[in-house]
Amino acid sequence: MNISAKELAKLINVSPATVSMVFNNKPGISDATRELVLKTAAEYGYAPKKNEASGASSRIIQLVNYKKHGKVAADTPFFSQLTEGISTECTRQGCALHISYFYETMDIDSQLDALRAVDCEGILLLATEMAPSDFRKFRDFSVPIVVVDCYYDELDYDCVLINNIQGAFNATNYLIQCGHKNVGYFHSSLDISNFSERADGYYKALRANGISTSHPYVHPVSPTSDEGYRDMLRLLESKAPIADAYFADNDIIAAAAMRALRENGYRIPEDVSIIGFDDVPMCDMMVPPLSTMKVRKRELGATAVQRLLDRVADPKRECLKMCMATKLVKRQSVSKR
Repeated sequence: MNISAKELAKLINVSPATVSMVFNNKPGISDATRELVLKTAAEYGYAPKKNEASGASSRIIQLVNYKKHGKVAADTPFFSQLTEGISTECTRQGCALHISYFYETMDIDSQLDALRAVDCEGILLLATEMAPSDFRKFRDFSVPIVVVDCYYDELDYDCVLINNIQGAFNATNYLIQCGHKNVGYFHSSLDISNFSERADGYYKALRANGISTSHPYVHPVSPTSDEGYRDMLRLLESKAPIADAYFADNDIIAAAAMRALRENGYRIPEDVSIIGFDDVPMCDMMVPPLSTMKVRKRELGATAVQRLLDRVADPKRECLKMCMATKLVKRQSVSKR
């Protein structure tokens, strides 16, 4: 038998308001408390009723944030702006938004049962960290699913994501146009579909400019700030050859690399030019400000909502891969040679 919000709150010694804040993705809740609420809810079969979701609408869209390890799909400005775009479009379309987190390290069957218990129009699956095999868990859902921020050829879902290949190509091509001959790559040490596509774009740009793809300037770096910084320090300690310019898989990697390089006497951009990807708010505050590829995160979220509603209206539509273009933002981290 499913429990109520009050019963869930009593089980873990929190207020019913805390339970509501967690299931409505409100700020002010610690990660530990949020995880405890979600874990206990999954164990005891709690699912919020329609009037407990965000808004009073009878039409509910379920946003499921799939966390495989949490190192990429974290509570960063990128994902907060993406979620804001989803929420705003849901309000515009007269839908309530129910946000939940799916943790691969928790009981999978209980989490799936809790998701199925939510009476929703459809599911937006934020699949940034998902591998192809992870999608098997969602095969038996009776409502439409639109995958956000991820794509694999074998997926039989609508997918809404960034045009990663185009963005990485343009970023790398910009470095080459600035006169840099040795253009390296700070490639994420964690393999997700976005970073694999950005690798394709990087190598495509080298080939388009007649530059060999066989060189010693591709370095694996963690996409988290502290681990990425330590990876860069180890790279520099190893005396590995350093290129005169780098494309980084995201802005966090770029920031970690810049910090380690500066501490080891490299000047940016005089000695090493760097360009990132995503255009998170910290890019303007870095020293020097980081050149990057701008992703329209709110528009990406809004597009996913519209596609899901289109799928709800006509379940027999052909599946689409929808890619949102990026835009080059020139700042002071890239020099001309």
